[in-house]
Amino acid sequence: MTAKAPLQNLASKIIKNNTINQALYDEIEVKRGLRNKDGSGVLAGLTSISSVIGARMIDYQRYPVEGELSYRGYNIFDIAETFKLKDRFAFEKTAYLLLVGEIADKENEKAFIQLVSERRAIPEVIMKNVIQGIPSKDIMNKLQTAVSALYSQDADPDSLDPFENFLKAVDLMAKMPIITAYAYLATYKENPKFVVPEPSMSQAEAFLYVLGEGKAPSEFDAQILDLCLAIHAEHGGGNNSTFTTYVVSSSGTDIYSAVAASISSLKGPLHGSANSKVMGMMDDIKKHVKNWDNKEEVRNYLQKIMEQKAHDKSGKIYGLGHAVYTKSDPRALLLKIQAQKLAELKGRQDELKLYLTIETEGPELFQSVKGDKKVISANVDFFSGFVYDCLGIPKEIYTPMFAMARVVGWCAHRIEEGLSGKRIIRPGYKYVKQG
Repeated sequence: MTAKAPLQNLASKIIKNNTINQALYDEIEVKRGLRNKDGSGVLAGLTSISSVIGARMIDYQRYPVEGELSYRGYNIFDIAETFKLKDRFAFEKTAYLLLVGEIADKENEKAFIQLVSERRAIPEVIMKNVIQGIPSKDIMNKLQTAVSALYSQDADPDSLDPFENFLKAVDLMAKMPIITAYAYLATYKENPKFVVPEPSMSQAEAFLYVLGEGKAPSEFDAQILDLCLAIHAEHGGGNNSTFTTYVVSSSGTDIYSAVAASISSLKGPLHGSANSKVMGMMDDIKKHVKNWDNKEEVRNYLQKIMEQKAHDKSGKIYGLGHAVYTKSDPRALLLKIQAQKLAELKGRQDELKLYLTIETEGPELFQSVKGDKKVISANVDFFSGFVYDCLGIPKEIYTPMFAMARVVGWCAHRIEEGLSGKRIIRPGYKYVKQG
């Protein structure tokens, strides 16, 4: 977009007049990013949906601990065991747990799975005018627009009734994987074949089937994706996209607008696209490190990355470190196991070994190069891109896949806040005079 001639010289003034003196933030004790000085989040609400722990306070000191993630009081590892991840419907069972607040009995489990399968169909007007009609190549943009458009297909879209919002959440959960797959095919494939999944398919199976234009996925691939969806379904109320759900929902707006806003948050490169960044970084490392088995060579190149001399000059090793987790990310531990299975099956053990070397060497290098005592480890994004790549999933939909799982958590928090918080979110900002 080109500015009109009289406005072309405003850039410097815009920057000058909108840049606050950074020292003022410390002087006035502003908690930027709603973070405390120790990096923890400012307490802004209460939730019974999930718990995320990466450190513990002992005698007013923050100590790193092994990461813990629980859904409705169930540890993520216990959930994995309870739902027997070889089961085809782990994601659906997880969604029920998060939305309803308890593990489904057999009757409700069957009814819920059926309800999900019945709501996958995409309205023709959205298929034609959004998925196929919008020229954007960004699938998150298409997904957000399609979710907003679903408002027009709902007979009572503004209802705040908790059960009605539960049904709308199921509708969104059911449709978003299909929207994502169709949007990718419409954007990146010539003469795509838009197939309809079988009602008996799980969400993971349905997504892979539609993405594959009718090719049935292997049971192994579907099981692994099922796990990926389950562990991405929720992650506390403090992450940016879930907090966006809280903020927007607190105004009393509809669920489609709230989820569309959350998708906007997730689209941001500081939140949802880390696994794509990991894959880009790994491509660069594989290109410049000749011997992947040589730890010293790998360390030397990682040091160049951290010293802003290599890759994108950001100084970051993508996939290492997290806002909450310190010693470990439980989601990464679960995905690492699946990555090892996939690497063996797909003949990519050498590549995975490089990942494992970086996982081991990176945290130590971070402390020595950055001069920072912060304890970091591999996060969920470090392995998820590798897993998706092994499953043949294109990188253009890595972040949309995050959204089609996380919508469950967003909607669970929306329902809970509507019944519990009941107050519009409005933090304070202090006026300071410029110049």
